[in-house]
Amino acid sequence: MKSSDIGLIDRPTKTWSDTLKNQLMPTSGDINAMFSVLLDNLANIASMYAILVYNFGMPSETVALFFIPGPALGVMLGSISLSLYAIYLDHKNVEDRVLYTAIPMGLDAPSTIGLQLLVVGPAFVKSKAAGRSDYDATIDAWLVGCTTVFLIGMFKLLLTVVSFAQRYFHPVGKSAALAGIGLSLLGLNELLTILVEPVAGWISLWLIFLILLQRVNQEHQIININLPFNLSGVLVSAVIGSTVYYIMAAAKISVVPMPTGVLSNYLLSYPHPADIFSSFVTAIKQNISIALPYAILVNIGGLTVTDAAVSVGNEYNTRVVLFLDAVCTIISSFFGSTTQTTPYIGHSVFQQKFKARSGYSMITGLLIGLGGFLGYISFLTNILPKPAIIPIFIFIAFEICSATFHPPTPNGIKQHHAPAIIFAFFPALFQFVNIILSQVSPVLSFAVTDPVLVEKTFNISEASVQTIGVIVVLAHGFICTSLFWGTSLAYVLDNKLKQAALFLGITAVLTFFGIIHSVNPNGEVYVPWQSGSTLPYQWAAGYLIIAIMTFAFSYVRGEIEQVNLGIQAPDFEEKSFDRP
Repeated sequence: MKSSDIGLIDRPTKTWSDTLKNQLMPTSGDINAMFSVLLDNLANIASMYAILVYNFGMPSETVALFFIPGPALGVMLGSISLSLYAIYLDHKNVEDRVLYTAIPMGLDAPSTIGLQLLVVGPAFVKSKAAGRSDYDATIDAWLVGCTTVFLIGMFKLLLTVVSFAQRYFHPVGKSAALAGIGLSLLGLNELLTILVEPVAGWISLWLIFLILLQRVNQEHQIININLPFNLSGVLVSAVIGSTVYYIMAAAKISVVPMPTGVLSNYLLSYPHPADIFSSFVTAIKQNISIALPYAILVNIGGLTVTDAAVSVGNEYNTRVVLFLDAVCTIISSFFGSTTQTTPYIGHSVFQQKFKARSGYSMITGLLIGLGGFLGYISFLTNILPKPAIIPIFIFIAFEICSATFHPPTPNGIKQHHAPAIIFAFFPALFQFVNIILSQVSPVLSFAVTDPVLVEKTFNISEASVQTIGVIVVLAHGFICTSLFWGTSLAYVLDNKLKQAALFLGITAVLTFFGIIHSVNPNGEVYVPWQSGSTLPYQWAAGYLIIAIMTFAFSYVRGEIEQVNLGIQAPDFEEKSFDRP
């Protein structure tokens, strides 16, 4: 007998029945993880529904029938596929001390909110202005949204194969662009919704802070809040906040009245096939500058999530995770999804604190998928008060922004990069202001191409119109702008001026054709001589000149001062995570 044969005999083996039992039999940790992911996805869908129905005035029945089943299908496919992948890896793993937990899959919150505000809603307004009925305009906007999500999925698939974004964009640009979205669309925008109902909203939000935010005492020790029965803080916050709201609504002292007609409007639905190629040209012209950055950011987020899983012993293949996510996004776009899927950040919490396996992900996927078809997801989005269930987005915004300034792992971001991070936040803040302006009146978006119209309509000064025009220009393509601004300035701070000059030169080209800083009211790309403004020439010239200046400065020698600008990474103790 060979020594290699002896090794095979001594190696412990698993049967598939043992693996399936360990992975799929629900535990208390699975239940808590399930509620966390379920409520997060419900909050996403509720926000999407509220934006489309209340912000833009789409028919609620049409939104429920067409917009909800597609994302639900994407979450179901993603959750099941990543669960099966975790089960496969767990079966191959021979070390029982390693607990394999499925990476959670759900709807990407920045995309879910951002695409409705930036793509779907404006497409509906444009279609209505062209004389289409509410129903037809909603379907038009739905198709544009589905096509944009298809583009995002294809970009994600391409990014999985080629690693351009990971190789060339500075970590500051990538992280700060995502953090800017978190600050504006998840933070400021959602805080407005939460505080519409101030009593229930503040209670739900502050419970999230008290339970989930990390506390440190005078001895610099971390204090964790463990609820009875290991309950999810998100669930507790939502239940208490909803109870407070309904008590106040029943007493008729709430700001938002009690919902009516919910049961009578209960609708069954199914994922409607979307003819995405009918709006392909429109989506590319208007939304290419939105689709590519969203794909890059979710691709980067997927890398971060997978790296975190690998760090605790779950040997996921990054390309497999990113590939599954991209495929689920593409499939869901063909069946009506106007948002993309993403691997969720919560894996480390579910693996270490909850000791969850794969059952939670499988059950969550099925509940959300079936809920999209059977109508109870739409029902829940109507009866659950938004101020009680969306405070989790504020917590997510905190986490995203905090990770940019204080990265949990060495990712190339240092203390001296702070100016570049803050600079990259600005475009997202301008986008938030632009969203508010567009809700006041779509006429304001013509501040660049028809300033006289804006002056006469609102009786405001020329200087005010110019300011609004700058806001509109900075808002268009804001994610891409954040990527390039953050990357360029970060390379300057790293004294890599040639790289900074290269990215500034690329920014000039993107600006020239309206991929970013479009002067078009709808943010469409163009050839500059047909833009109706000289600003594309001026903005592009500005970027080109500072690119040349930066390149020239690369040959200027400066005095060297020895200082420590790095952030010392904390020491982490090795831990073993035994199966319960």
